[in-house]
Amino acid sequence: MAATLRQNELMKTVLVVEDELKIARLVRDYLHQAGFAVLEAADGPGGLAMARSHKPDMIVLDLGLPGLDGLDVTRRLRET
Repeated sequence: MAATLRQNELMKTVLVVEDELKIARLVRDYLHQAGFAVLEAADGPGGLAMARSHKPDMIVLDLGLPGLDGLDVTRRLRET
């Protein structure tokens, strides 16, 4: 149990912001296999909210997102 907790504490978190379900699942599966914890959002506003609330170690961001494109999400995150 203690080893599992230590492993989870060291696990890096990646936020995947992708509106195409098949691509999001593929990226998520590869990241899980590589040992990452994965969060997902399907649009720009959702990705922005998820990034702000969970503070992932890395974000994989689609540029052509509904609601708010990937470049705008990046700009807004950099502002804060």
